[in-house]
Order: sequence, then structure tokens, then C-alpha cells
Amino acid sequence: MSLELGKGMLLALHLGRLKDEQRLRPEQVSLGKLNNAREALSIARECRTLLGANGISLEYPVLRHANNLESVLTYEGTSEVHQLVIGQALTGHPAFR
Repeated sequence: MSLELGKGMLLALHLGRLKDEQRLRPEQVSLGKLNNAREALSIARECRTLLGANGISLEYPVLRHANNLESVLTYEGTSEVHQLVIGQALTGHPAFR
């Protein structure tokens, strides 16, 4: 979990620096949002699992964070849309119009 969190923070930092330099491209934003939303949700799910039955109780905030991250995955743009943007950048062929 720590490794993925660190990688996500480094990716966000790199993208922020590109934005400051006005060199950030839309597909890079999609890469960052897709990766970081996915990894954050994965980390929250793993934390919930580690807590066993307590992971779904109100005693620990893990499930609340997991639920919030589900909405982040949606409002940051659905995974499918980000994948289409990234796919077009990689192949040069749009899969949507």
C-alpha cells in the first residue's frame, strides 16, 4: 500500500510540475486520474480486508473512505473514458467521436 501511495504521489507531483510549465497534455491528466483513483480504491479495499469484520463497522473509517473513493472514480471521469483517451494517444486512432 505504501509503495502504491508513494508512486501515486510522485505521479501527481510530476503532472503538477508539467502543468506549471504549461506542458501537460490531456492524456497525461487521464493517466494520472485513472491510476491514482484506481490505486486509492485498491488501498482502501485492502485496508478494509485487513480489518476483517471491523472493516465494515462504523468503528473504523475505512469503509467510508472506500465509498468516497467509488464516487471519486466516477466524478474524475469514468475509467472507460480515460482508457479511451489514453488509447487514442497511444495509437493515434480515436475509439469514440
